[in-house]
Amino acid sequence: MKQPKFISGPPGTRKTSKWIVDKYKELLTKYSYNNIIILSHTNVAANEIKNEILKLPEMNDVTKKAMKYKICTIHAYCKDKLVGRKELFSYEDHKNLSKIDSLFNLQRINESEFDADKHKFYRYIADAHGKGKTLKDHWRTCDKNVYKPYSLNSIEQMMIPYAQYKHDYHVCDYADMIEDFIDKAVEPNIDALIVDEAQDSNVPQRKALDKMATKAKEYYFVGDADQTIFEFAGSDADYYHKLSRDAEELKQGYRCGQTITNLCKRIIKPVWDHYGYERTWKPTDVMGNHYHLPSLHKRCSAMETLLDKINNTNETFLFTYRGQPSDSWVKKFFKQQGIEFAHVGNTAHVSKKELQCHKLWPDFCRGKPTSLKQIKDFWQYLGSKVIVRGKGKETFEDWIDRDYTIYNLIDKKYLKDTATQETDFCLVRTQRGKKEDHEKRLIYIRKILKKGFDDGEVRVKYANIHTVKGLTFDNVVVDLTTTRLEDYFTQLRLKYVAYSRGKFDCWTVASQGKYTLGVR
Repeated sequence: MKQPKFISGPPGTRKTSKWIVDKYKELLTKYSYNNIIILSHTNVAANEIKNEILKLPEMNDVTKKAMKYKICTIHAYCKDKLVGRKELFSYEDHKNLSKIDSLFNLQRINESEFDADKHKFYRYIADAHGKGKTLKDHWRTCDKNVYKPYSLNSIEQMMIPYAQYKHDYHVCDYADMIEDFIDKAVEPNIDALIVDEAQDSNVPQRKALDKMATKAKEYYFVGDADQTIFEFAGSDADYYHKLSRDAEELKQGYRCGQTITNLCKRIIKPVWDHYGYERTWKPTDVMGNHYHLPSLHKRCSAMETLLDKINNTNETFLFTYRGQPSDSWVKKFFKQQGIEFAHVGNTAHVSKKELQCHKLWPDFCRGKPTSLKQIKDFWQYLGSKVIVRGKGKETFEDWIDRDYTIYNLIDKKYLKDTATQETDFCLVRTQRGKKEDHEKRLIYIRKILKKGFDDGEVRVKYANIHTVKGLTFDNVVVDLTTTRLEDYFTQLRLKYVAYSRGKFDCWTVASQGKYTLGVR
C-alpha cells in the first residue's frame, strides 16, 4: 500500500492557499492537469482551492467545468468514478420513508437542506460507517445519549426499509459512495493525489484514498494532526499523530499573533509529549491580548474591551463553543447588546434589507423620495395598519423605475392616509410569529438602529468548534463550558482549534456549563 507524504501545517500556515497551490504549479511541470487530483472534505474548501488554481497562468485555457472532478470532495470523486451513478438520498426520500415507517418521523429535518446530523438515525449509521464498525459494534462503545430517542433495536428495524428504499429508487447515501468505490471502481490512472485537511478522513475514506493513489507517482496528505476533532465520525488521531513525527512541517504562521500562538502551543503540548514530538512555527508580528470573562452577562473590564472593539472597529469576531447550551447564551448576549450577528455559513439574524427599511422609513414618511426598489422592500414588512388590502409588491411591476414619495403611494391607494403619521417602522411592520417573540425582535432591532449599522458583511458570527475549523477571524471568543466531555486529548485539540481561528485578541469564557474543556 502506497504511503502518503504528510505535510504538517499548524493553524494559519497557509496549507491550502500557499502550499497546495505552489505544489500544483510544480506538478504541472511534470504532469497534465487531467492527471492531478486535489480532494477536500467540503464543497466550500474544494471551490476555494479550485478558484486559486484557475488563477495560475498555466491554467488560462482550462475552464471551471473541466476541473469539476479534478478538484472536488472525496465523495464527489468516488461517485463520479462509479458506473450507473445514483442520485443522492434527499429530503424528499426521507419524507417518502416516513410514510413507510413511522420511526423516521420521530425527529424533524430541515426541508431546505437535508442534513444527516439533524436526524439521529442517519447520524448513527454515518458514525458507525465512519469508524468502520457494524451497527452492533458501534453501539457497544458509543455515547447512547447522542442518538436518543433511538435504541439499537429500533435502528436495526429501520435499516430494513431504508436499504430496501435505496435499492428500489436507485439512490445512495454518502457511505454508499465510498463503499461502492472501494468495492467496484477501477483504480484511476492519476499521477498525483493531494488530500486537503487529511486528518478529517475516516477509516473508509482512507481506504478509498489509498485505492485512488494505487497508480499515483506522488501522494500527499496536507493537514494538522493536532486539529483531529472528528474522532466521533471515524477520524483516527493516533494515525495522524504518528505521521506527524516524520512530516514536512510548515514553519511560518500568517494568521495568529504571538499571544494566540503561544496559548495554542501551551494547550496542545500534553498531546505532543504523549506522542513524542514537538512542533515549532513562527507567529505574525502582532502581539495581541488574552482576556478572561467570568460570564457573557457580567460587566467587567474585559467585557468593556470586547464591546468597545465590536462597536468601534471594523474587525471580525467569532464566538465559538463546544455544546449546544452555549448557542442560546451567545444569541442572548448579542440581542441584549444590540449586536448584529449571524451563524457561520448563514445569513444575518436580521437582514440588512430589513434594517435598511427601519432606517429609511422615517424620512420616507416625511416626504423624502426613495427608489422603487426600496418601496418594494418596504412592502415585505408593512402591516395592515398602513397598507391597503389587496395591494402587493407584484403590482409595482408596471410602475416607472424612478423615485417616489409616500404621497404617490397614498394617491394610488396603496397606503392609507394615516401612513404619514407613524414614523416608527417597528409599529407598522407585519407581526411574525408569537407576539412575545415579535416584540423581543423589535427591541433588538431598535438597539441596532440606535447604535448604527453599515451595509457590509456581518462582522460578528457564532458556531460550534467543529463548524469553524479552517476559518479565520480577527478576534475569537471561546466558551469552554460544555455539558459533555470527550477524552482529555480531544478536549485539548478542540481548544487548540477554537483559539487558533483568531489573529489578534482572544477571550475565554468558562462559567456557565457543567464541565470545562481541557480540565481533568
